[in-house]
Amino acid sequence: MNRTAIDKDLLLTLLKESVYKCYLYDHILIEQERMEWASVARIFYYMQEALKYDNRFSSLALYNLDNEYNKKGHETKRLPNDCVYNEEERDSEQQLERGVRPDIILHNRLGTSPEDNILVLEFKTKLKNGEIEIPEDDRRKLVGFTHKQRGYNYFLGVFIRLNEDRPEYLYFQNGIETPPNKLRARHTRNERQKSEEEVAQ
Repeated sequence: MNRTAIDKDLLLTLLKESVYKCYLYDHILIEQERMEWASVARIFYYMQEALKYDNRFSSLALYNLDNEYNKKGHETKRLPNDCVYNEEERDSEQQLERGVRPDIILHNRLGTSPEDNILVLEFKTKLKNGEIEIPEDDRRKLVGFTHKQRGYNYFLGVFIRLNEDRPEYLYFQNGIETPPNKLRARHTRNERQKSEEEVAQ
C-alpha cells in the first residue's frame, strides 16, 4: 500500500474534533460514573465518520480504526514484561493469554511493519480519589506501543483525560512523554530512502 508522510497535525485534528463532539453531544456520558467505555465508543464513532466522509482525512482512510483490538497481524498483541500493567500478573499465564487491548488504534490490521502503526489512544474519565496524573497502566502501554524497540513503534500515542469541563492530553513518541511542540513527523520507508538518495547526490 502506498503511504504518504504522516501528518501529526492532521491526526491531532481528527482526535480533538472527535473528542469535542463527544463533549458537545454526549456530555452526559462524561459526567456520569463508570461510563468510560460509552464515552470512548462515541469518540470512536466520530473518528470513524470523519475518516469516511471528511476529505481532510482522506490520507488517513488507508488505515483501519479499531477499538479494544488485541491482534498483531494474526497473533495476540502483547508487550514485553516491563510494560505489563498488572504487577500481580507479571509473567503469569493469564497475562500472556490476555495480551493488551488499547482503547483505540489507527493501523493496518494485517500489517507487520511498524510503519503500519499510526495512532494509539488511552482514555480515562473520572479518576479515583482526585487523581490527576496518568494512571501507571496507561503510561506503560503508551510507552511500550510507541517505543522503537518494543515491536510496534506507533507513530503517536495519546492519553486523554475526559474531565467534566474539558479534556486534557498527554503525548508519547519514541517511548517517552513528549510536549506537543516537540512532536515529530514520520516519513514512510520510500520517502526516507528518497531523501537519503537526494542527500547522497
